[in-house]
Amino acid sequence: QLVFARLETVQALLNKEGQVSMVEVAALCTACPIEDMVRQISEVLPAAKVMAIQQVVKGRMDTLSQFKKFSYGISGLVVLIGGLVVLVTMMGSVRERTEEIGIFRAIGFRKRHVMQIVFLEAGIVSSLAGVFGYFIGIGCAYVGLRLFSESTAPVIPIDIEMACGAVLLAIVVGLISSAYPAFMASRLDPNEALRSL
Repeated sequence: QLVFARLETVQALLNKEGQVSMVEVAALCTACPIEDMVRQISEVLPAAKVMAIQQVVKGRMDTLSQFKKFSYGISGLVVLIGGLVVLVTMMGSVRERTEEIGIFRAIGFRKRHVMQIVFLEAGIVSSLAGVFGYFIGIGCAYVGLRLFSESTAPVIPIDIEMACGAVLLAIVVGLISSAYPAFMASRLDPNEALRSL
């Protein structure tokens, strides 16, 4: 929000007659010696903090770039942990369903059929996880904005492209992580599996 008023009026309203909190100096050229201008203004106003907008913007852009790299690293770590969780979960599921897989193999299911069953289950669970994960992320972002921003009712638009990307990534991670459990399930000996009944 901006308020345009006479300088003397604002100084009188704030009881700061003769004082200025900020002055913005614009140079009407593209190749001006900005550093020299900053130094000269600093010499004239030694009590003031003088800085070039370019330096401030560059510093903020560098900070934003570092934060983006950090967020990419965290995202990669989360994907890796998610893949390991899916791997362990599917391995446990295969072990628990040894008898069921043995029956499938005994009644004529081929190895590829068993692998398809495992992949289908992993795909369904991963797609549901992607959908729920996206909306949980939206909810967490909304709560975070309510806590840390000035807005009391932040609006977070639902990005269909990002939602589809999240679901697709979840499915890909789920299928890749389920490859080894599916392979192990397809190699189960039906005779050994049926003996455990």
